[in-house]
Amino acid sequence: MKTLLKSDFLIISLMLFSMFFGAGNFIFPPMVGKEAGDNLYQAILFFCMTAVALPVLGIAAVARSKSLDNLVNRVDKVFALTFTVLVYITIGPLLAIPRAASMPYEVSLAPIVGDNLLFIYSVIYFIANYLVCINKTTMIDAIGKWMAPIMLILIFVLFVASLINPMGEFGISSQRYASNPMSSGFLDGYQTMDAMASLVFGIVVINAMKNIGIKNEKHLVSATIKSGILAGIILMSIYMALSYLGASSATLFPDTKNGASILSSVTTYLFGYYGKFILGAIFLLACFTTTVGLVSSASDYFSSLLPKLKYKFWVFLWCFLSLFMTNLGLDGILTYSIPILSSFYPVSIMLIILALMNNYIESSKLIYRVCVYVTLMVSIVYSLENTGANIESLSNLFRFIPFYDIGLGWIIPALACFCVTYIIFILQKKGNY
Repeated sequence: MKTLLKSDFLIISLMLFSMFFGAGNFIFPPMVGKEAGDNLYQAILFFCMTAVALPVLGIAAVARSKSLDNLVNRVDKVFALTFTVLVYITIGPLLAIPRAASMPYEVSLAPIVGDNLLFIYSVIYFIANYLVCINKTTMIDAIGKWMAPIMLILIFVLFVASLINPMGEFGISSQRYASNPMSSGFLDGYQTMDAMASLVFGIVVINAMKNIGIKNEKHLVSATIKSGILAGIILMSIYMALSYLGASSATLFPDTKNGASILSSVTTYLFGYYGKFILGAIFLLACFTTTVGLVSSASDYFSSLLPKLKYKFWVFLWCFLSLFMTNLGLDGILTYSIPILSSFYPVSIMLIILALMNNYIESSKLIYRVCVYVTLMVSIVYSLENTGANIESLSNLFRFIPFYDIGLGWIIPALACFCVTYIIFILQKKGNY
Protein backbone atom coordinates (compact mmCIF):
# COMPACT_ATOMS: atom_id res chain seq x y z
CA MET A 1 0.00 0.00 0.00
CA LYS A 2 1.45 3.34 -1.08
CA THR A 3 1.58 6.05 1.57
CA LEU A 4 1.45 9.77 0.95
CA LEU A 5 4.89 11.37 1.03
CA LYS A 6 5.26 14.55 3.08
CA SER A 7 6.36 16.43 -0.04
CA ASP A 8 3.25 15.28 -1.95
CA PHE A 9 1.04 16.19 1.01
CA LEU A 10 2.52 19.70 1.12
CA ILE A 11 2.13 20.18 -2.64
CA ILE A 12 -1.53 19.08 -2.59
CA SER A 13 -2.25 21.29 0.45
CA LEU A 14 -0.69 24.27 -1.32
CA MET A 15 -2.72 23.46 -4.43
CA LEU A 16 -5.91 23.44 -2.36
CA PHE A 17 -5.02 26.71 -0.64
CA SER A 18 -4.36 28.42 -3.97
CA MET A 19 -7.64 27.19 -5.46
CA PHE A 20 -9.51 28.73 -2.52
CA PHE A 21 -7.47 31.93 -2.67
CA GLY A 22 -9.04 33.78 -5.60
CA ALA A 23 -9.23 37.48 -6.35
CA GLY A 24 -12.09 38.04 -3.91
CA ASN A 25 -10.12 36.40 -1.10
CA PHE A 26 -7.22 38.72 -1.90
CA ILE A 27 -9.13 42.01 -1.91
CA PHE A 28 -11.69 41.36 0.84
CA PRO A 29 -9.48 41.07 3.99
CA PRO A 30 -7.78 44.48 3.50
CA MET A 31 -11.21 46.12 3.51
CA VAL A 32 -12.16 44.18 6.65
CA GLY A 33 -8.93 45.44 8.23
CA LYS A 34 -9.64 49.04 7.29
CA GLU A 35 -13.22 48.92 8.59
CA ALA A 36 -12.28 47.04 11.78
CA GLY A 37 -9.51 49.48 12.71
CA ASP A 38 -8.67 49.18 16.40
CA ASN A 39 -10.89 46.11 16.63
CA LEU A 40 -8.90 44.24 13.97
CA TYR A 41 -7.92 41.20 16.03
CA GLN A 42 -11.42 40.31 17.22
CA ALA A 43 -12.85 40.99 13.77
CA ILE A 44 -10.38 38.88 11.80
CA LEU A 45 -10.62 35.99 14.26
CA PHE A 46 -14.38 35.76 13.77
CA PHE A 47 -13.98 36.43 10.05
CA CYS A 48 -11.82 33.31 9.85
CA MET A 49 -14.42 31.24 11.70
CA THR A 50 -16.67 31.43 8.65
CA ALA A 51 -14.19 32.23 5.85
CA VAL A 52 -11.73 29.47 6.84
CA ALA A 53 -13.42 27.00 9.20
CA LEU A 54 -16.45 26.41 6.96
CA PRO A 55 -14.38 25.56 3.84
CA VAL A 56 -12.16 23.22 5.88
CA LEU A 57 -15.26 21.48 7.23
CA GLY A 58 -16.56 21.29 3.65
CA ILE A 59 -13.43 19.44 2.54
CA ALA A 60 -13.88 17.06 5.48
CA ALA A 61 -17.55 16.51 4.59
CA VAL A 62 -16.76 15.58 0.98
CA ALA A 63 -13.86 13.36 2.08
CA ARG A 64 -15.98 11.45 4.60
CA SER A 65 -18.80 11.10 2.05
CA LYS A 66 -16.28 9.87 -0.57
CA SER A 67 -17.71 12.31 -3.15
CA LEU A 68 -20.13 15.21 -3.56
CA ASP A 69 -22.52 12.87 -5.40
CA ASN A 70 -22.74 10.55 -2.40
CA LEU A 71 -23.45 13.50 -0.14
CA VAL A 72 -26.21 15.23 -2.14
CA ASN A 73 -27.91 11.95 -3.06
CA ARG A 74 -28.78 11.55 0.61
CA VAL A 75 -31.48 14.17 -0.02
CA ASP A 76 -32.93 12.72 -3.25
CA LYS A 77 -31.83 12.18 -6.84
CA VAL A 78 -33.71 15.15 -8.32
CA PHE A 79 -32.23 17.55 -5.80
CA ALA A 80 -28.77 16.00 -6.19
CA LEU A 81 -28.68 16.49 -9.95
CA THR A 82 -30.23 19.98 -9.89
CA PHE A 83 -28.08 21.27 -7.05
CA THR A 84 -24.79 19.89 -8.34
CA VAL A 85 -25.26 20.94 -11.97
CA LEU A 86 -26.37 24.47 -11.05
CA VAL A 87 -23.53 24.92 -8.56
CA TYR A 88 -20.85 23.72 -10.98
CA ILE A 89 -22.16 25.83 -13.86
CA THR A 90 -22.79 28.94 -11.77
CA ILE A 91 -19.45 29.01 -9.98
CA GLY A 92 -17.85 27.85 -13.22
CA PRO A 93 -18.29 29.36 -16.68
CA LEU A 94 -21.32 31.50 -15.85
CA LEU A 95 -19.75 33.58 -13.10
CA ALA A 96 -16.66 32.73 -11.06
CA ILE A 97 -14.30 31.66 -13.87
CA PRO A 98 -14.88 34.66 -16.20
CA ARG A 99 -14.85 37.08 -13.27
CA ALA A 100 -11.58 35.66 -11.96
CA ALA A 101 -10.05 35.55 -15.44
CA SER A 102 -10.86 39.19 -16.16
CA MET A 103 -9.68 40.51 -12.77
CA PRO A 104 -5.89 40.58 -13.49
CA TYR A 105 -6.58 42.39 -16.77
CA GLU A 106 -8.83 44.96 -15.09
CA VAL A 107 -6.27 45.62 -12.36
CA SER A 108 -3.06 45.68 -14.43
CA LEU A 109 -3.78 46.30 -18.12
CA ALA A 110 -7.17 48.01 -18.41
CA PRO A 111 -5.97 51.30 -16.82
CA ILE A 112 -3.29 51.48 -19.55
CA VAL A 113 -4.88 50.04 -22.71
CA GLY A 114 -8.59 49.91 -21.90
CA ASP A 115 -10.51 46.93 -23.29
CA ASN A 116 -8.52 46.79 -26.54
CA LEU A 117 -6.46 43.74 -25.60
CA LEU A 118 -9.03 41.87 -23.52
CA PHE A 119 -9.71 39.27 -26.21
CA ILE A 120 -6.01 38.53 -26.83
CA TYR A 121 -5.35 38.39 -23.08
CA SER A 122 -8.28 36.03 -22.43
CA VAL A 123 -7.29 33.71 -25.32
CA ILE A 124 -3.78 33.36 -23.87
CA TYR A 125 -5.23 32.97 -20.36
CA PHE A 126 -7.58 30.12 -21.25
CA ILE A 127 -5.08 28.33 -23.49
CA ALA A 128 -2.77 28.24 -20.46
CA ASN A 129 -5.69 27.15 -18.27
CA TYR A 130 -6.51 24.32 -20.68
CA LEU A 131 -2.90 23.12 -20.89
CA VAL A 132 -2.54 23.00 -17.11
CA CYS A 133 -5.89 21.23 -16.57
CA ILE A 134 -5.69 18.43 -19.17
CA ASN A 135 -2.91 16.63 -17.31
CA LYS A 136 -3.73 16.28 -13.62
CA THR A 137 -0.16 15.47 -12.62
CA THR A 138 1.00 18.62 -14.41
CA MET A 139 -1.77 20.56 -12.69
CA ILE A 140 -0.68 19.41 -9.21
CA ASP A 141 2.97 20.25 -9.95
CA ALA A 142 2.24 23.59 -11.63
CA ILE A 143 0.04 24.87 -8.82
CA GLY A 144 1.48 23.12 -5.77
CA LYS A 145 5.19 23.34 -6.65
CA TRP A 146 5.37 26.68 -8.42
CA MET A 147 2.37 29.00 -8.50
CA ALA A 148 1.23 28.73 -4.87
CA PRO A 149 4.76 29.10 -3.40
CA ILE A 150 5.50 32.11 -5.64
CA MET A 151 2.20 33.73 -4.65
CA LEU A 152 2.89 33.12 -0.95
CA ILE A 153 6.40 34.57 -1.28
CA LEU A 154 5.05 37.73 -2.95
CA ILE A 155 2.40 38.21 -0.25
CA PHE A 156 5.03 37.55 2.44
CA VAL A 157 7.32 40.17 0.87
CA LEU A 158 4.43 42.64 0.82
CA PHE A 159 3.62 41.98 4.48
CA VAL A 160 7.25 42.17 5.66
CA ALA A 161 7.73 45.42 3.74
CA SER A 162 4.76 46.89 5.63
CA LEU A 163 6.43 45.94 8.94
CA ILE A 164 9.81 47.36 7.95
CA ASN A 165 8.25 50.54 6.60
CA PRO A 166 5.16 51.12 8.79
CA MET A 167 2.37 53.07 7.14
CA GLY A 168 0.69 54.30 10.30
CA GLU A 169 -1.53 53.43 13.23
CA PHE A 170 -4.76 51.48 12.93
CA GLY A 171 -7.65 53.71 11.90
CA ILE A 172 -10.94 54.30 13.69
CA SER A 173 -13.41 51.45 13.37
CA SER A 174 -16.42 51.91 11.11
CA GLN A 175 -19.79 52.11 12.84
CA ARG A 176 -20.70 48.43 12.53
CA TYR A 177 -17.23 47.21 13.52
CA ALA A 178 -17.09 49.66 16.43
CA SER A 179 -20.38 48.42 17.88
CA ASN A 180 -19.90 44.70 17.28
CA PRO A 181 -16.60 43.67 15.66
CA MET A 182 -17.09 39.95 16.27
CA SER A 183 -20.47 39.56 14.57
CA SER A 184 -19.41 41.90 11.74
CA GLY A 185 -16.31 39.82 11.08
CA PHE A 186 -18.34 36.63 11.29
CA LEU A 187 -20.89 37.88 8.74
CA ASP A 188 -18.23 39.23 6.36
CA GLY A 189 -16.47 35.87 6.44
CA TYR A 190 -19.80 34.16 5.72
CA GLN A 191 -20.21 36.34 2.62
CA THR A 192 -17.06 34.90 0.98
CA MET A 193 -19.18 31.80 0.13
CA ASP A 194 -16.09 29.57 0.15
CA ALA A 195 -18.00 26.73 1.82
CA MET A 196 -19.70 26.09 -1.52
CA ALA A 197 -16.32 26.01 -3.28
CA SER A 198 -15.10 23.43 -0.75
CA LEU A 199 -17.76 20.98 -1.95
CA VAL A 200 -16.41 21.47 -5.47
CA PHE A 201 -12.69 21.38 -4.62
CA GLY A 202 -12.91 18.37 -2.31
CA ILE A 203 -13.12 15.98 -5.24
CA VAL A 204 -10.06 17.62 -6.86
CA VAL A 205 -7.98 16.80 -3.78
CA ILE A 206 -9.30 13.23 -3.62
CA ASN A 207 -8.54 12.67 -7.31
CA ALA A 208 -5.10 14.25 -6.96
CA MET A 209 -4.23 11.76 -4.23
CA LYS A 210 -5.60 8.88 -6.27
CA ASN A 211 -3.45 10.00 -9.21
CA ILE A 212 -0.27 9.69 -7.15
CA GLY A 213 -1.22 6.18 -6.09
CA ILE A 214 -3.16 6.54 -2.81
CA LYS A 215 -5.87 3.88 -3.02
CA ASN A 216 -6.67 2.95 0.59
CA GLU A 217 -10.01 4.63 1.40
CA LYS A 218 -9.25 5.28 5.08
CA HIS A 219 -5.87 6.81 4.24
CA LEU A 220 -7.45 8.84 1.44
CA VAL A 221 -10.09 10.36 3.72
CA SER A 222 -7.57 11.13 6.47
CA ALA A 223 -5.05 12.72 4.09
CA THR A 224 -7.74 14.82 2.38
CA ILE A 225 -8.98 16.19 5.71
CA LYS A 226 -5.41 16.95 6.84
CA SER A 227 -4.66 18.76 3.58
CA GLY A 228 -7.80 20.84 4.13
CA ILE A 229 -6.63 21.76 7.63
CA LEU A 230 -3.18 22.81 6.41
CA ALA A 231 -4.71 24.81 3.54
CA GLY A 232 -6.98 26.48 6.11
CA ILE A 233 -4.04 27.41 8.36
CA ILE A 234 -2.24 29.01 5.40
CA LEU A 235 -5.43 30.79 4.35
CA MET A 236 -5.96 32.14 7.87
CA SER A 237 -2.37 33.42 8.04
CA ILE A 238 -2.77 35.23 4.72
CA TYR A 239 -6.09 36.75 5.78
CA MET A 240 -4.48 38.10 8.94
CA ALA A 241 -1.56 39.59 7.01
CA LEU A 242 -3.82 41.23 4.41
CA SER A 243 -6.20 42.60 7.03
CA TYR A 244 -3.19 44.13 8.80
CA LEU A 245 -2.29 45.93 5.56
CA GLY A 246 -5.79 47.38 5.42
CA ALA A 247 -5.82 48.45 9.06
CA SER A 248 -2.32 49.96 9.13
CA SER A 249 -2.84 51.93 5.89
CA ALA A 250 -6.23 53.39 6.85
CA THR A 251 -4.91 56.74 8.11
CA LEU A 252 -2.46 57.08 5.21
CA PHE A 253 -5.08 56.29 2.55
CA PRO A 254 -8.43 57.30 4.08
CA ASP A 255 -10.24 57.60 0.74
CA THR A 256 -9.79 54.02 -0.48
CA LYS A 257 -13.21 52.47 -1.13
CA ASN A 258 -12.43 48.78 -1.61
CA GLY A 259 -9.76 46.13 -1.13
CA ALA A 260 -8.32 46.54 -4.64
CA SER A 261 -7.72 50.26 -4.17
CA ILE A 262 -6.17 49.61 -0.73
CA LEU A 263 -3.74 47.06 -2.16
CA SER A 264 -2.92 49.29 -5.12
CA SER A 265 -2.14 52.23 -2.83
CA VAL A 266 -0.13 50.06 -0.41
CA THR A 267 2.02 48.38 -3.07
CA THR A 268 2.74 51.71 -4.77
CA TYR A 269 3.68 53.26 -1.42
CA LEU A 270 5.97 50.37 -0.45
CA PHE A 271 7.54 49.54 -3.82
CA GLY A 272 6.99 52.59 -5.99
CA TYR A 273 6.85 51.93 -9.73
CA TYR A 274 7.36 48.18 -9.24
CA GLY A 275 4.40 47.87 -6.90
CA LYS A 276 1.88 47.47 -9.71
CA PHE A 277 3.87 44.54 -11.12
CA ILE A 278 3.93 42.79 -7.75
CA LEU A 279 0.22 43.38 -7.30
CA GLY A 280 -0.53 42.25 -10.86
CA ALA A 281 1.50 39.06 -10.38
CA ILE A 282 -0.36 38.18 -7.16
CA PHE A 283 -3.72 38.85 -8.82
CA LEU A 284 -2.79 36.72 -11.83
CA LEU A 285 -1.60 33.79 -9.72
CA ALA A 286 -4.58 34.00 -7.35
CA CYS A 287 -7.07 34.07 -10.20
CA PHE A 288 -5.36 31.51 -12.41
CA THR A 289 -5.06 28.85 -9.71
CA THR A 290 -8.72 29.32 -8.80
CA THR A 291 -9.95 29.01 -12.39
CA VAL A 292 -7.79 25.92 -12.90
CA GLY A 293 -9.41 24.33 -9.85
CA LEU A 294 -12.92 25.25 -11.00
CA VAL A 295 -12.38 24.00 -14.56
CA SER A 296 -10.82 20.74 -13.34
CA SER A 297 -13.49 20.02 -10.73
CA ALA A 298 -16.36 20.78 -13.13
CA SER A 299 -14.75 18.59 -15.80
CA ASP A 300 -14.34 15.74 -13.30
CA TYR A 301 -18.00 15.93 -12.36
CA PHE A 302 -19.47 16.14 -15.85
CA SER A 303 -17.20 13.42 -17.23
CA SER A 304 -18.53 11.11 -14.49
CA LEU A 305 -22.12 12.27 -15.14
CA LEU A 306 -21.78 11.71 -18.91
CA PRO A 307 -19.00 9.10 -19.30
CA LYS A 308 -19.09 9.14 -23.11
CA LEU A 309 -17.72 12.69 -23.02
CA LYS A 310 -14.22 12.50 -21.59
CA TYR A 311 -12.48 14.78 -19.11
CA LYS A 312 -10.45 16.60 -21.80
CA PHE A 313 -13.61 17.45 -23.74
CA TRP A 314 -15.13 19.11 -20.68
CA VAL A 315 -11.91 21.02 -19.94
CA PHE A 316 -12.01 22.41 -23.49
CA LEU A 317 -15.73 23.22 -23.25
CA TRP A 318 -15.49 25.08 -19.92
CA CYS A 319 -12.43 27.03 -21.09
CA PHE A 320 -14.16 27.96 -24.35
CA LEU A 321 -17.41 29.02 -22.64
CA SER A 322 -15.48 30.98 -20.02
CA LEU A 323 -13.48 32.72 -22.76
CA PHE A 324 -16.75 33.65 -24.43
CA MET A 325 -18.29 34.93 -21.19
CA THR A 326 -15.17 36.91 -20.27
CA ASN A 327 -15.51 38.92 -23.48
CA LEU A 328 -19.30 39.05 -23.58
CA GLY A 329 -19.76 40.82 -20.28
CA LEU A 330 -21.27 39.61 -17.02
CA ASP A 331 -23.97 42.13 -16.13
CA GLY A 332 -26.87 40.06 -17.47
CA ILE A 333 -25.49 36.82 -16.10
CA LEU A 334 -25.14 38.28 -12.60
CA THR A 335 -28.90 38.82 -12.51
CA TYR A 336 -29.45 35.07 -12.63
CA SER A 337 -26.31 33.57 -11.14
CA ILE A 338 -26.07 35.55 -7.89
CA PRO A 339 -29.57 34.53 -6.67
CA ILE A 340 -28.65 30.89 -7.39
CA LEU A 341 -25.41 31.23 -5.43
CA SER A 342 -27.00 33.01 -2.48
CA SER A 343 -29.86 30.48 -2.39
CA PHE A 344 -27.60 27.44 -2.52
CA TYR A 345 -24.89 28.70 -0.16
CA PRO A 346 -26.89 28.08 3.05
CA VAL A 347 -27.87 24.70 1.59
CA SER A 348 -24.17 23.92 1.13
CA ILE A 349 -23.53 24.72 4.79
CA MET A 350 -26.47 22.56 5.88
CA LEU A 351 -25.16 19.66 3.77
CA ILE A 352 -21.71 20.05 5.33
CA ILE A 353 -23.16 19.98 8.86
CA LEU A 354 -25.32 16.94 8.15
CA ALA A 355 -22.43 15.11 6.46
CA LEU A 356 -20.21 15.61 9.50
CA MET A 357 -23.01 14.25 11.72
CA ASN A 358 -23.79 11.36 9.40
CA ASN A 359 -22.50 8.69 11.77
CA TYR A 360 -25.31 9.71 14.14
CA ILE A 361 -28.12 10.28 11.64
CA GLU A 362 -27.23 7.36 9.33
CA SER A 363 -28.04 9.16 6.05
CA SER A 364 -31.66 9.58 7.18
CA LYS A 365 -33.71 10.75 4.18
CA LEU A 366 -36.19 12.41 6.54
CA ILE A 367 -33.55 14.55 8.25
CA TYR A 368 -31.68 15.44 5.06
CA ARG A 369 -34.79 16.30 3.05
CA VAL A 370 -36.60 18.38 5.65
CA CYS A 371 -33.52 20.32 6.78
CA VAL A 372 -32.24 20.96 3.25
CA TYR A 373 -35.58 21.92 1.70
CA VAL A 374 -36.54 24.24 4.56
CA THR A 375 -33.12 25.91 4.32
CA LEU A 376 -33.53 26.24 0.56
CA MET A 377 -37.03 27.71 0.86
CA VAL A 378 -35.98 30.46 3.29
CA SER A 379 -32.84 31.21 1.26
CA ILE A 380 -34.71 31.50 -2.04
CA VAL A 381 -37.19 33.99 -0.58
CA TYR A 382 -34.37 36.09 0.91
CA SER A 383 -32.37 35.99 -2.35
CA LEU A 384 -35.36 37.00 -4.48
CA GLU A 385 -36.19 39.82 -2.08
CA ASN A 386 -32.60 41.10 -2.33
CA THR A 387 -32.74 41.13 -6.14
CA GLY A 388 -35.80 43.40 -6.04
CA ALA A 389 -38.40 40.78 -6.95
CA ASN A 390 -41.96 41.76 -6.09
CA ILE A 391 -42.64 39.15 -3.41
CA GLU A 392 -43.52 41.39 -0.47
CA SER A 393 -46.54 39.33 0.57
CA LEU A 394 -44.34 36.23 0.68
CA SER A 395 -41.30 37.80 2.33
CA ASN A 396 -43.51 39.32 5.05
CA LEU A 397 -44.14 35.76 6.24
CA PHE A 398 -40.42 35.26 6.82
CA ARG A 399 -39.33 38.57 8.33
CA PHE A 400 -40.31 37.51 11.84
CA ILE A 401 -37.61 34.82 11.74
CA PRO A 402 -34.51 35.74 13.82
CA PHE A 403 -31.49 36.88 11.76
CA TYR A 404 -33.53 36.97 8.52
CA ASP A 405 -32.59 40.60 7.86
CA ILE A 406 -28.85 39.73 7.75
CA GLY A 407 -29.24 36.70 5.51
CA LEU A 408 -29.11 34.07 8.25
CA GLY A 409 -32.83 33.49 8.60
CA TRP A 410 -32.41 29.86 7.61
CA ILE A 411 -30.54 28.92 10.80
CA ILE A 412 -33.40 28.79 13.34
CA PRO A 413 -35.90 26.99 11.05
CA ALA A 414 -33.22 24.48 10.04
CA LEU A 415 -32.26 23.88 13.67
CA ALA A 416 -35.90 23.39 14.66
CA CYS A 417 -36.43 20.98 11.76
CA PHE A 418 -33.34 19.03 12.71
CA CYS A 419 -34.47 18.64 16.32
CA VAL A 420 -37.94 17.43 15.32
CA THR A 421 -36.76 15.05 12.58
CA TYR A 422 -33.97 13.67 14.76
CA ILE A 423 -36.47 12.79 17.49
CA ILE A 424 -38.65 11.06 14.88
CA PHE A 425 -35.56 9.26 13.55
CA ILE A 426 -34.67 7.97 17.03
CA LEU A 427 -38.25 6.83 17.66
CA GLN A 428 -38.32 5.03 14.30
CA LYS A 429 -35.09 3.22 15.18
CA LYS A 430 -36.61 2.06 18.45
CA GLY A 431 -39.80 1.01 16.67
CA ASN A 432 -41.96 3.45 18.62
CA TYR A 433 -43.08 5.57 15.69
